[in-house]
Amino acid sequence: MSSRIPHALTTLVAVAGALAPLRAGAAGETTATYELVFNATWSPDTHPLDFPGGPHFSGLIGGTHDVRVHFWRPGGIASQGIEDMAERGRKSPLDAEINAAIAVGEAEFLVSGGNIAFSPGSRSHTFQVTSSHPLVTIVSMIAPSPDWFVGVDALPLSADGVWLPEVVVELAPFDAGTDSGISYESPDDDTDPHEPIRDLSDEYPFQGTPPLGTFTFTLVSVDGCAADFNDDGVSDTRDVLDFLNAWTAAEPAADINADGAINTLDVLAFLDLWNTGCV
Repeated sequence: MSSRIPHALTTLVAVAGALAPLRAGAAGETTATYELVFNATWSPDTHPLDFPGGPHFSGLIGGTHDVRVHFWRPGGIASQGIEDMAERGRKSPLDAEINAAIAVGEAEFLVSGGNIAFSPGSRSHTFQVTSSHPLVTIVSMIAPSPDWFVGVDALPLSADGVWLPEVVVELAPFDAGTDSGISYESPDDDTDPHEPIRDLSDEYPFQGTPPLGTFTFTLVSVDGCAADFNDDGVSDTRDVLDFLNAWTAAEPAADINADGAINTLDVLAFLDLWNTGCV
């Protein structure tokens, strides 16, 4: 045990009582189950300009991951997986890109759900996410379109180790930067070289219109307890000691807030969870 631990433990236990009221709930090295409801509101009434026939959204595809990886982001260049999703509504090879990240520990679960065959409409999908990989990325093609899609990039479902009960995201249209078509049913016109992914909310045919719908993530259940850091079935001072050892050694498990850095914010977050206990 590091010589830093006894002094750190004395200090942390002394301030623990003051931290307890800051948050309720517990999470940590836990597994949460979320229900995602994709509510598509895109219609001739909400988006009358050049509205296409057969409006629909492709099947949901994405994954849960940590801060080390992005599968797309505004201003970034689309991967082959994002290009094929945005232009053709295909889940592959984006699923392979996510599985590759899973293989090296940057991602954990592939998320694959159904489509919305006609918009407006709704689709739900349940998936799991863990505290070590608490971010979710999910996308769906706006169809028909040249290379337009909706989605979330690295959306956090927890804050300081506490799972969020509900997260609602309004869905803007994004251009993948791989096709130069300017209307829903433009013929194929490959963009070479690819341009950065961008938000189309202020561009034709979306300017002056509302979001195309929402993603609503609702917490269903949580398995595990953050306060039981050593997973021995009991929340006690041994968990504080084991956390401090992990924190001193800069072990990944000590990154309680999953921000990619191990610092005093993780100490405060863990003590808050430990004071709440296992409920």
